[in-house]
Amino acid sequence: MLKSNKRTPALEDIDPMPFGKFKGTPMQDVPASYLAWLRNEGCSNVVVANYIYNSWEAIEQELGDK
Repeated sequence: MLKSNKRTPALEDIDPMPFGKFKGTPMQDVPASYLAWLRNEGCSNVVVANYIYNSWEAIEQELGDK
């Protein structure tokens, strides 16, 4: 049986960003650079922080593509 490394509770890609510059934007459309900035600043919103953790591989890939 495989263990999931995903953290919960977490937002999903289609959920709206709950605060900040991109409030209301689906999480999948929030720029990777902003999500990385939130991670580096120590995001205190648990569901956003967990979304970033769960999506970090894709975020890093998007950052590398720029």
